[in-house]
Amino acid sequence: MNLLHTYQPVVPLPSGPLDIVGDIHGEYEALRQLLQHLGYDNLGHHAEGRKLVFIGDLCDRGPDSPAVVRQVQDMVNAGNAICVLGNHELNILRGLRKDGNSWFWNETAADDHKFGSMRALSAAERQPMLDFFASLPIIACNSQLRVVHAAWHTPSFNELGTHTLPSIVEYFNAREQQTSDLIRSDSRFQDYLAEQKQWREHISDAAQAVPFLGATAYMRELRQMANPIRVLTSGVEMADSETFFSGGEWRFVQRARWWDTYTEAVPVLIGHYWRNPQDRPAGALSRGRDLFDGVAPCDWHGEGGNVFCLDYCVGARFLERSGKVPPGQTRLAAMRWPERALMFDSGEQVATRHFGRRAGT
Repeated sequence: MNLLHTYQPVVPLPSGPLDIVGDIHGEYEALRQLLQHLGYDNLGHHAEGRKLVFIGDLCDRGPDSPAVVRQVQDMVNAGNAICVLGNHELNILRGLRKDGNSWFWNETAADDHKFGSMRALSAAERQPMLDFFASLPIIACNSQLRVVHAAWHTPSFNELGTHTLPSIVEYFNAREQQTSDLIRSDSRFQDYLAEQKQWREHISDAAQAVPFLGATAYMRELRQMANPIRVLTSGVEMADSETFFSGGEWRFVQRARWWDTYTEAVPVLIGHYWRNPQDRPAGALSRGRDLFDGVAPCDWHGEGGNVFCLDYCVGARFLERSGKVPPGQTRLAAMRWPERALMFDSGEQVATRHFGRRAGT
């Protein structure tokens, strides 16, 4: 069976003007307001014939992930939108209980109370949502624009069309098995086992100061970079001695600024990486190293000035609701294309800057 006949990892972008929406993370009210400001109805119809593209991470820690997914699915089914797969949808497809996704299984996770109330999914809704997630492509592109959740990585892109597994989950799992075999044969595998034996119980404890675990970092980088779907949906990651706690565990690899070596001419729109909408240090919104240090909130970035991240920290809006950060620190954004203007859920519209400007100029 041919993979491309059963699951399409790469699809063409709709023709005509587009609005590309960044990570939503279950913030249904923000999505509703943004769509209204953009001029769309509930089925994604626009008076000027514009189409929507969602960049993934529809769901997560927000108050109503089910409503967000249902809204996007209705628009996709109506032929007015497409959506690429994000890492949070992939986690659910793989059955992974992660920080902030207990709503999917209607469970009460020990740490999820910090996000506030999250509407749970009913048992009858789970399989239809899984089917929708399993249908989502990894990449949407044409000769003028590329949309992917986390990273444009040419080797991973080229790899997607060479296998014949019938679903994204089977493809992912097959690559994971290959990587596991590679890890077990690696000369540092025994060091990794020793580190895990000593520290496994503490890696998920934010209060426990876990040191840098070199073999663990090496193995996590290897596992990340060996699977094309991991790279495209959660980015390029490299071992780094600067450890940090995120997503319910201590991290020994850092997200890399892959765009600093992106030299191709076609612009790329991504989400995934939390970008502070305020021109100031990330502070409470920080998730490890600030990848946008030195980049203004509305600037294009990368070696060729043609990569733009659309995730403006709306996944941290629970911090606004709890009073831990001031209102207005987090935003949901859409890029209007080809205008290259940003629309926020507040209704503010601003032009982006420095498109095509090479780094250092």
